[in-house]
Amino acid sequence: MYLKVPASAARVRPALFATLVSAVLALPGQSQPLPPPVAKTALASHKALYDLRLLEGAGTKAPASASGGIAFSFDSACEGYAQTLRQVLDLEPSEGEKRTTETRSTTYEDARGADFRFNILGALGKGSEIDGHAARGARGVSIALKRPEPFRLEARGDVLFPTQHIEKVIAAARRGEKVLLAHVYDASDDGRKILDVTTVIGKPRQEPDTDKGAQIPELRRLTRWPVAAAYFSPEKRDGAPDYVLSFNLYENGVSSGLKLDYGDFVLSGELTQIEFPPATKCRR
Repeated sequence: MYLKVPASAARVRPALFATLVSAVLALPGQSQPLPPPVAKTALASHKALYDLRLLEGAGTKAPASASGGIAFSFDSACEGYAQTLRQVLDLEPSEGEKRTTETRSTTYEDARGADFRFNILGALGKGSEIDGHAARGARGVSIALKRPEPFRLEARGDVLFPTQHIEKVIAAARRGEKVLLAHVYDASDDGRKILDVTTVIGKPRQEPDTDKGAQIPELRRLTRWPVAAAYFSPEKRDGAPDYVLSFNLYENGVSSGLKLDYGDFVLSGELTQIEFPPATKCRR
């Protein structure tokens, strides 16, 4: 899956990023990276539910409690990849009334990585909407927003769309690489920038997953890697990431053990339920 922290999240502290990186690399796993299989595992269509809970909080802006959930759907068809995500979060501050935030997103990427369409509701606040598309040409990526207001951006160089990025991370993990650097456009925040993403990959793991929803045969036989992805705005000069996401990434694209960093507090996201529709046979 490809999950992002809402735009209202605070900047992650550099020390916290270093701690997360050290934790990912230190996690136990196979003594040697697993060799690549003869045929790569395709990204699996699936529907998943995640239970969000407050993991830790610090500072005056940290809530007294936080809970919510994520409903995620990923459809891997012959012509491309469709994703839908709904995240609801209840925040109870130390003082004041409880606040509920909701984000909904729908995206589509064609299988060649040439087209990326997106619609995100609530990303910039209640009632807000980001709608547009990005197209890949010979010289780079062209981005066009319809809402919240018309905007165009031309980006040169190698820019990845969200599912492409996940595929690159899995390929790097299979090769035993520990770090993947990439430029990614996923329409997050205000949809107007391309982020520099540093993904740190831990050792492959095959012992049972602790998430309740991962206790199924379809996942039990697959390899997964702990990863931490740090997202940097290109205009930032202090070296601190905007946010960091960490999770267990299965070789078929499923995620478990989420940690969502909002700056002042961190949420855990447990995979509680998952189902896999019948696979589509494609001639790719």
